[in-house]
Amino acid sequence: MSDCKKELYNYLNEQIESMAEEWLKTLNTNKSTFYRIEEGQPIKEELINSYHTLIRNVLHVFISEESVYRTSISEWAVKVAKQRSKDLVPILESIEQLTCVKSILIKYIQKFAEESGGNFNVSNMFNWLRLTNYAFDIFTNIFIEYYDKFKLQQLSAQQETIYELSSPVIPITKGIGVLPLLGDIDTQRANIIMETTLKQCNNNNMEKLFIDLSGVPIIDTMVAQQIFHVIHALNLIGVTAYLSGLRPEVAQTAIQLGVDFSRIPIFNNLASALSRLGITVIEG
Repeated sequence: MSDCKKELYNYLNEQIESMAEEWLKTLNTNKSTFYRIEEGQPIKEELINSYHTLIRNVLHVFISEESVYRTSISEWAVKVAKQRSKDLVPILESIEQLTCVKSILIKYIQKFAEESGGNFNVSNMFNWLRLTNYAFDIFTNIFIEYYDKFKLQQLSAQQETIYELSSPVIPITKGIGVLPLLGDIDTQRANIIMETTLKQCNNNNMEKLFIDLSGVPIIDTMVAQQIFHVIHALNLIGVTAYLSGLRPEVAQTAIQLGVDFSRIPIFNNLASALSRLGITVIEG
């Protein structure tokens, strides 16, 4: 193997345990998020296994073809990115720890050169360092790319859950329910409202649904169209929809936008809408 990289590879493989322990000491000192605590005890085994896998993948830069070590490093970077985003480890801290790991590895490369008694020249040393930095650059770039992707997926899933929870169909009597809407409604939330409303009405055998808009401050043309789509879809599955709580400013805006509510039963508030069906609402 040129530049005695095989000897370096074997030496570093033998030192993995020592390098791992040295890295764990830095986590203890810095109170890193990486050093997750469960019932008062650090999860060392998980961290050590992760460290070993990273280093072994990186060390293949000294003995394998680029296509081989690039693939293994990239695959591990994706797995680590997924876990770190799930554990809510800040990306800055992750990069800092990667820098720390690389520094420790470089320290042991220098140690190997010193213990070899001058059998390697400066060119060898620079070549080893270049390969080491290249391997970590591959890992870091893939890690950052997929960390961001996984984090966006988590945020999107959380937002959908929030939207679903904020758009519940509340059964108030047999076949009759209320959908109280609160806050701003954008296109994404409107689509989720349609999906969850249809599903909940179908599951609960609803015949009538009162959509209360008293908690919606603004309705633009797009939102109004989405509400119409919801009402139309409800009609298709046999559910009659009613509107209540249309705020004066929202009604005025709707008129200015040319939105026609004339064909939809509208009530001043939810109590008056329910009382029309003989359902008494007890206030307070």
